Formats: sequence, structure tokens, C-alpha cells
Amino acid sequence: MDKVIGIDLGGTKINACLIDRNGKIIDKNSIDTQAKEGRDVVLNNIKKAIYGLDYKEAIAIGIGTPGFIDSENGIVTFAGNIEGWSGLNLKKAVEEFVDIPVYVENDANIALLAEKWLGSCKNADDIVMITLGTGVGGAVYNSKRGMLTGSHFQGAELGHLILHPAGDYCTCGQHGCAEAYCSGAAISKNYKKLTGEDLSGEQILKRIEIDPYAKEVLNTYQEDLAYFLTSLRNIFDPEVIVIGGGVINSKDIWRDGMIEKFNEICNNTLNISVIPAKFMNDSGVIGAGKIAFERKDNGK
Repeated sequence: MDKVIGIDLGGTKINACLIDRNGKIIDKNSIDTQAKEGRDVVLNNIKKAIYGLDYKEAIAIGIGTPGFIDSENGIVTFAGNIEGWSGLNLKKAVEEFVDIPVYVENDANIALLAEKWLGSCKNADDIVMITLGTGVGGAVYNSKRGMLTGSHFQGAELGHLILHPAGDYCTCGQHGCAEAYCSGAAISKNYKKLTGEDLSGEQILKRIEIDPYAKEVLNTYQEDLAYFLTSLRNIFDPEVIVIGGGVINSKDIWRDGMIEKFNEICNNTLNISVIPAKFMNDSGVIGAGKIAFERKDNGK
């Protein structure tokens, strides 16, 4: 059976998998992104992630990357989380060290593709997905119109919806974006504002029973996320909102309280489901594999 490599490029980790046509993950590799080190270091880490798999078995590579993506040409037209990533022809850059075709897409789009294909929303026709990680990604799908892309590859950049006018700075250049409040990085940032202490989001969430500052950060995070979901529900009227990304791994800590706040804030939550991604943080690699198969088969 044919195999492809799916790569999910995150702000913290590069996850790469060898995947078959049924979406089964055969082999995995994970490398630190080192996003702050810039484009060349990140490209070299992508190379390491690929070479850590038996890529000679693959017929193509799919990559999901943050930012505004010209998927037809494989160009990152803008990305704020990786130094030097904006303007990069990622397709050509990766094809310099592999001898198989490479296809590039927005990271949240491929996560939604995986969940629609085999995951938590495969029977839904109107879907919004957000991915909560180092940043906040977004994707919007309708069965009649397909994926929302926009006229400048910026459609469904939901993380840059203004949540708090004139609020915290976001890497996109705006102030008050949802990404500045609902990403995993926001948990660490808000904790540092209160305590002056640098801890990871995972460390903070583990302390909520013994640390009142951690509890305060969690409550604020749940409320910000509930307001964010309320706006998405009222703008897009989806059947389902799917939540993925690395933060979903800690959903047992924050999800129930967030849903309670969502039900309090939103004017109508009766006709919508808010659910975790079935594949958790693997949605990205599976979706990247899916686009690799589709575009290779279509000769793109």
C-alpha cells in the first residue's frame, strides 16, 4: 500500500508521521521546532524529522504550517511565529532535500481535513475548527463550498479575531487577538504577569489545586475561550466546533469549566456541539498525509 509523510509544523514541535491510505500512522518522529532560531534552523529540523522516518517508502510529503498559505504554490505569504518564515516557498525549500513532491497547506485546515475524513466531525456539513497550541489556528468548512480560503489566503484566520480591543500584542501585529489570550502560550504569559515566574502551560495547569494564581489564570483562560467560541458560533452558525492542537491534551482540566461559561455567555448553545478532536494532536499529521495523497493523485 502507498505511504506518504505528513508533517505538522508547530511553534514548539515538528511532528512527522509515515501514513497509509487508510489514515493509519505507521511510524512517528518528533523534533523541537526551535522557532526563535529562525528559518534555516527550522528547515533543518524539518529535514531531521523527515530523515528520522523511512521516507524512501513515501510517494509524497504533506506539510501543515502556521500562517497565510498560498497552497497552490507552496508559499507562506505571512507567518508571525517563526522568524523569516514569511515569504518562504516552503515547497521548494523542502524539495531541495527530498526527491518526492511536497505539498503545503495551513496547519488548521489540515487538522480539520483529518477530523472530517476520519474523525470527530465526519458526518457534519458545517464545521469550525480551532487549534490551540503556541498560537491559535482556525478553519471553516461547509460541505457545499468546501474550505474557506479567502481572496488573499487569509480566510478563517480565527486566532486573529479581536477578543479584547486594544489588548495584548499579537505576533500578527494587531492588539487584542484571540491568539494572545486563548493559545497555550497565553497561559504562561498571564501567569508571569501575576507572579513574575516563567512556567510552561502544562506546569501551571498541574498547580491549580495548590496555587491560587494558577487557578486565576485558568478561570481567565476558560472565560476568554468561552467568549471566543461565542463569536464563532454567532458568525458561522456551525453544527460543530472542533477543538484540537496541543492544549487539547489537558482538556480534562479546562474543558468542563469552559463549557459552563460558554453556556452562560452565548445566546444559543442548543444547536451546536463543542467537541475535542478525535485524533487530539495527531489531527495535523493525518490531515497533512491526506492532502499529500489527494494532490499527488490529482497530479498537482
